[in-house]
Amino acid sequence: MALSFSAYVTEWTRQSEARMLAVFKRAVELLADELTYGRQNGGRVPWVTGNMARSLTGMLNGLVQTAEGAPPGDAGAAIAMATIGDFIHLGFQAGYARRVNSGFVGQDSLGRNYNQTGANFVEYAATQWPTMVALAAEEIQAMVMR
Repeated sequence: MALSFSAYVTEWTRQSEARMLAVFKRAVELLADELTYGRQNGGRVPWVTGNMARSLTGMLNGLVQTAEGAPPGDAGAAIAMATIGDFIHLGFQAGYARRVNSGFVGQDSLGRNYNQTGANFVEYAATQWPTMVALAAEEIQAMVMR
């Protein structure tokens, strides 16, 4: 039986919203991946032990807490629970992540002297967001067309 016009539009809208959400979630997954790609794998994140990359956390509709002892959020869980209109905040639990990203010149609280150039991996990942969204859209469209 053929759908009425209003039923057809309702179904089309439902499918479109589901696809938009899928593109959003996939693009955030790609962003999280970019924020954890170590230099040894062609990424931009400095890698010594991998602790900083593993400390990537996510929070749904709230800012990631980076204070010592703050409960880590699971980036994957935040992405999975997201709906249209939600905000997914990604951040690092490692206290030194900001210094590694932005650089640091001076003495830290333990008296160690640094003259560290920033890796700027967060800024780079942000510039790649439009590309990530386009790639996510292509991936979702290819899945729908099967």
